[in-house]
Amino acid sequence: MMAKDSVKKRLTAEDAEGMSFTEFTYQLVQGYDFLHLYQNEDCSLQMGGSDQWGNITTGTEMIRRIGNGKALRLTCPLITKSDGGEIWKNRKWKHLVGC
Repeated sequence: MMAKDSVKKRLTAEDAEGMSFTEFTYQLVQGYDFLHLYQNEDCSLQMGGSDQWGNITTGTEMIRRIGNGKALRLTCPLITKSDGGEIWKNRKWKHLVGC
């Protein structure tokens, strides 16, 4: 994970806020989840918003290295409100995105 640009930037920038333990380990948890689905449920595609790219690539890397397999990843741009904010972070929109 330390090789990922997104993690490096958060930890090494001069004005870096750093990264919480939860944020750091979330990629691993999501990656292992995808690996489990790949090994036990024949799932080879993970889809998500573009903000999940790092988490999704962690899963495909685990499948390649641990599972000796290949998996696909697909991301799409986040759906945003007119002010550019993320819809899912707004309580009144949660029913539309299954949160």
